[in-house]
Amino acid sequence: MRRFGCIVFILLLLSPFFCESKPISFSASRMSGSAGKKNSMTVLDGNAVVTVGSLKISGDRIELSGKDYRFVTAKGNVQGSDSEQGFSFSAAELSYDRETEVASFRGNAKLTDSKNDVEASASIISYNQKTETAFFQVGVTLKRKEISCNAGFALYRRKLSLLDLSGSPKVDRSGDEFRADRIMVNLETENIVLDGTVSGSLKEADAPKTDARKEKAPPQDSTAPSAVLVPPAQSAETVTETPAGGKKE
Repeated sequence: MRRFGCIVFILLLLSPFFCESKPISFSASRMSGSAGKKNSMTVLDGNAVVTVGSLKISGDRIELSGKDYRFVTAKGNVQGSDSEQGFSFSAAELSYDRETEVASFRGNAKLTDSKNDVEASASIISYNQKTETAFFQVGVTLKRKEISCNAGFALYRRKLSLLDLSGSPKVDRSGDEFRADRIMVNLETENIVLDGTVSGSLKEADAPKTDARKEKAPPQDSTAPSAVLVPPAQSAETVTETPAGGKKE
């Protein structure tokens, strides 16, 4: 009887379970717990891999719990990717809710958005697959082409390529540095909107070739309640003051 139960357990583990429209499958060197029961738990140890639709998660240890394995918790060398949405990640720990499709990464968390050529890291990252929105907390760094950002917190909307930074944010764009209470960045156009107490320094512009006698402009510092900075395609030294609220002209 015990042998029969063991065989059934293995068959259940090898079979995909469905939560809404996304199936789940998993494998590991060792497995323990129960399968197919409400509010049960299955523990995967050693080379653990869980696949939910196009999302693949691997780690040293993965726990599946809740009805139809709603909750996935991974620990130790956690890595994974979503081939459909075009992002990959790594962290010390991960928790994932299959119903809400929200993943939380903790401990040296890194997220790479291959579709938008964005690399980001933070102590904690939460990602919503349905809205394609990522929220970064503590020690945030984000890079894309000529844009480099640092902040305490950041909200990244992948579909719109919009980044909202707070917590002593700093943005470097092609050598120009900007600081403010809050910074909004359009990663596609490289428009930067500064809000609150603003400061920044712009690199020297090359002197026009038609006037060799004209001196190069020194680095500029800007201090204003809020400001909008134009894209690099326009004058890199143009700073437009705006009323509080940081609205673009």
